[in-house]
Amino acid sequence: VSSTVLFLYDWMLTLPVELDVVWSEKLRPLRLLNVLYVIQRYMPFIDTIGILFAGKDDVLTVNFAKPIEPNTCRILYSIMAWMYLTGVVLSEAVLTMRTWALWGKDIRLTVGLTIFFVGCWVPGFYVAHLFVDSQIYIPSPLPQFGCVILGGESILFVCWVILMVLEYYSVRTRCSTPCFDISLLVYAVSLLDTVQLVLYHARRRLRAPSVGFHYPLR
Repeated sequence: VSSTVLFLYDWMLTLPVELDVVWSEKLRPLRLLNVLYVIQRYMPFIDTIGILFAGKDDVLTVNFAKPIEPNTCRILYSIMAWMYLTGVVLSEAVLTMRTWALWGKDIRLTVGLTIFFVGCWVPGFYVAHLFVDSQIYIPSPLPQFGCVILGGESILFVCWVILMVLEYYSVRTRCSTPCFDISLLVYAVSLLDTVQLVLYHARRRLRAPSVGFHYPLR
């Protein structure tokens, strides 16, 4: 719930600028970057609703979640997972295009960033596919939970490692721009989060498997 409040607060803070820059009639017709921005900006609203509904510790789950058939649970979980990953990829696409623009649309970056971006995210989608397909679901014994995840491959952290590799390349590219300090801070926080995820999954592999309730994605 707290992360949802912060998300909405951030959206309200940036909405005036968004209306002026993205939705302004001066910028018609819409450009590709505007379309990508709008999709990746508002897709998290759908993700947030899904997380609140499926989160195991939220009041919304206790009040509204009903027992779900394992197959239905798999479909819902897959939709949420792919929407989440798509949102991350689109966000990275916007940041990559921003880096490209800051460097004056240099042809070397046009080729290099494109190859690097595709080279990072094609394996990322494959890893996500393996993770989603490996999840095992059973009917929930408790009425307040929709379904139970018995477990699966703990490989989703690889997507975050790939993201950090892409971000490292982007940060290095932006090192001579005025926004470098902010970019470096964001990268440092993301890197710490990735290290935490890697350590978490490494610890899980050393322990006996346990039953977990639907969600989270990570």
